[in-house]
Amino acid sequence: MRKRIFNFQFSIFNSEGYTLIELLAVIAIVVVVGVIVAGILISSLRGGSKSNVIDNVRQNGNVAITQMSKMLIYAQSFNGMSADGISYTTNCIQDIPPSPSPTPAPISYSYIKITSFDGGQTIFSCSNSTIASNGASLIDASTVSLVSCSFACTQNNFGQVPTIEINFILSANTTSSFAEKQATIPFSTSVTLRNNNL
Repeated sequence: MRKRIFNFQFSIFNSEGYTLIELLAVIAIVVVVGVIVAGILISSLRGGSKSNVIDNVRQNGNVAITQMSKMLIYAQSFNGMSADGISYTTNCIQDIPPSPSPTPAPISYSYIKITSFDGGQTIFSCSNSTIASNGASLIDASTVSLVSCSFACTQNNFGQVPTIEINFILSANTTSSFAEKQATIPFSTSVTLRNNNL
């Protein structure tokens, strides 16, 4: 028997370049990948910037509310609340109408006066621009601004210790219209005084 041996010849066709369609397809793929990567980078940078702005506002608010709360809790006496900083009242009892009338909202004040155990008086104040303790700002006015601020006082009867409510809203100081540079955060707490030396 005879065996036949076939010689297969493979030929590789050499092309002289790429077609226009191949080049356009590669460019389109590179552009799409670039847009996706750029979008991810921009999104992460914006998210980091927003986190920094929120942290700054939150830190300012927490410092102010913590300092006021501690001083109120450990005050020797409560010297009253005032709307104008001149006439103070220690009467925090509100006339509550009979049911089914809704309970009225506590009266809002702009000043609180307390006396500490060393005999020093402290006045917390809410103005249009800052929250202050004896005139010294409790917030960094260069980075945050005060949107609104009020104090309230509640007390069921004369023998009960007053409860002071602190409410304020801080906003980041910015001239940018980008959302990641803006933040507005409300702060609120209630403090029951330990001493009732009115």
